[in-house]
This record gives sequence, structure tokens and C-alpha cells, in this order.
Amino acid sequence: MYSNGVTHLLIKAGTLVDGNGAQPKKDMAVLVEGSTIVQIDHPERVQIPDGATLETCEFPDATLLPGLVDCHTHTNMPGDGTSVDDVGLESYEIHILQGVKQAKLALESGVTTMRDNGGWHRSVFWLKEGIRRELVAGPRILASGRPITMTGGHCWMMGSVADGVAEVRAAVRELVWEGADFIKVMATGGSTIGSMSERPSYTLEELQAITDEAHRRGRLVGAHTIAQKGIENALDAGVNMLIHCTFVQSDGSIGYDPKVGERIAATDTWVNPTIHVRRGFVDLLEQKRAEEGLTIEEEADLLESVKAVEDRVKVTSQLIKDGAKVIGGSDCGWHVYEFGMFHKELETLVMSGMSHGDALLAGTREAAKALGVSDIVGTLEVGKEADLLLINGDPTENISHLQNVVGVFKSGIRVR
Repeated sequence: MYSNGVTHLLIKAGTLVDGNGAQPKKDMAVLVEGSTIVQIDHPERVQIPDGATLETCEFPDATLLPGLVDCHTHTNMPGDGTSVDDVGLESYEIHILQGVKQAKLALESGVTTMRDNGGWHRSVFWLKEGIRRELVAGPRILASGRPITMTGGHCWMMGSVADGVAEVRAAVRELVWEGADFIKVMATGGSTIGSMSERPSYTLEELQAITDEAHRRGRLVGAHTIAQKGIENALDAGVNMLIHCTFVQSDGSIGYDPKVGERIAATDTWVNPTIHVRRGFVDLLEQKRAEEGLTIEEEADLLESVKAVEDRVKVTSQLIKDGAKVIGGSDCGWHVYEFGMFHKELETLVMSGMSHGDALLAGTREAAKALGVSDIVGTLEVGKEADLLLINGDPTENISHLQNVVGVFKSGIRVR
């Protein structure tokens, strides 16, 4: 990351997409003063203040749009297939260094704001502070710190095990005191060995205590919900976001319940489906099959994963049809989901029935709303932070064009 060293920066682009759902505009420019957008107009109409020092960057063939907002990442995780149980055996120092690497990859791919949904001990808080001080490069981070989980629950090894109403309240208070921007709770099990994803982890009373304590301290709550009963408990407790929201039944199958879906839509609870984290495994196995063939066990894994992706797409499609507020959050770092590939999750929203334009909003404006930061990022508007992404192509016509990055600015500073 480097400072442009000027008071004003003028960025000209062949096309501009403002992130508010308007049609793309041709031959536009954004004027930045310090870290803030101060004008958006055709280049000939931009008024440069008298005496201002100006630097101009021209991208005549590129599309200018808001920096991306990824609402679900794990910066301590390598995204190379290593399980959370095995990553837990690594040292605290390695977790921090992994975060430095992942944050840089995310930023250079155009993600200028991201939410870390769970890391070891205080590592993500230190990463966030390192980025703030410009010691390392990375997006603006909103951190949960450690996810709150039951004894033996999903991600117990990260360091915030709490059981019972009194303990979960204390866990929220501790995280807020340490600097948590939001609270993550494991309302059901997950991929951690022995955590039982098909069952709720916390009682309704425990979840209500977590949500009450967080909201009293001005923090949003995101709940990891795989099992349908966990989804219902989270809704009863008043969480702000359902993460995964997979509708797994007690027998391990996935089955959408329209009544629960309608309730999600009616309560305005945000939904972060995380489909590509499994689809990426399908892509990996299909590539291996084409290049060298698969073992019998790998063929079985591929069939199971294909079915899992199809089921998750069906669930997300129904949620979208029922009017749920579905947003983009990659879960990158987990399993085989590498950082720098946020567009892959937005592709799965298109697979689930969103238009390409709405998928872009799900990774910019709507995601910023869900994280409570839409007053500063998520759209190109006067007064907001100059978080800008330049790509070749039009993501409102093809969301995959987001991977064609030619420039990234965070708070008016060019980082790629």
C-alpha cells in the first residue's frame, strides 16, 4: 500500500456502476479529496478546487464500481483443504501470519471491506490493528474475534467456549471489551469433529442472552445455523444474520421449510448462504478426475458434494423467491476456498436465481447494510470512503467479470 501524496485524486473510467442499482454510465470520473469521494460526474464537469494539487488516473476501457464487501471470511484459515481441527494445532504466530497473507489477497482482488467470522484468540484483532496502522495491507476489517460456542461445539479450539446463560453473557462482554465489532455464535454444530451439524448447540435461553447482551452494547449478532431447529432458535432469539442457513434436518438431509423461509423474510433477517465453499471442492475433484482420475473414495466424495451444492442452491433459490435478504459472504479460508475469489460466491447467487446486477448488490450495497457500514462504503456516493474497484467488463451483465481486476483503491489510496 502506498499513499498517492496529493490532496486530490481524479479517477476517470470508461464506465461507472455506482452500486445503487442504476444503469451503468459512460465516460465518468470520481474526484477524491483525502479518503473521501467529493464529486462524481462526467470528466469535463468535475470542478477542481483552486490551488489543489491533482493526480489523475485514467482507465478508459475499464468499469469503475464500489469496492466489494465480503461478509464472511476466516483470515486464520489457509483455504487449502486443511480442516479447522488441524489448523488449531498450528501456533498463534502462524495464525497471525496467515491472516497477513489472506488480507493482502482479498484487498488486491477488490474486497475493500470484509467481516472475519471467527479466528483464534485475539489474532484477528491484531490483524485489524496492523491494517489500521498501515503495517500490513488489507481490507477494512469487522472482526468477531472468537465465535462463542458450547463445550465441544463448532470451533471450540478458537477460545470462546461458554455454557449456560451466565457464561454466554460473560463471553459477549469479554469480546466487546477486547474490541469485537460483532458477535458470532455457533447456534448449531459444523465441520468440527463431534460437533453435530444436524442439531442445535445452544438452548433458546442461551441464544437470547447472547443477542440481548450484544444488542445492549451496540453489536450485531451473526449465527452459524446449519440445522433447521437452530435456524428457528436463532430467529426466536432475534439474531441479525443467519450464516449458512442450510435447513439440515435431524436425519442429515436438507429440506427447505416454506414457513420458516417466509418467517425469515418477514423478520428482515439477513441470510449468508455460503455455497461456493462446497462448490469449490466439486471443482477441485472434477479437475483431478480430468487430469489423473479419482479413487473410489474421491468419486463418492464428488457425488456427495455435487448433491450438497444442488441442495444448497435449491434452498437459496427458495429464500430469494420468498423475499429473504440474501447477501454475499464467501467463507473463504475454509476448506478449499482460497482468498481473492469472492466473485465465486456471487456466481452461486446467480445460480440460485439472482440477476447479475442483484448479485453485485449482494456483494456491495446490501452487504454493507447487513454489516452496519452502509454510511461509509458499499456504493459510489459523495461523502463516502473512496473504496473503488476497476475491472474489465460489466458485472451487471456477467458477475464473473469481477475477477478481471485492473485497479483497486482503498480510502483513496491505490493498492493495486
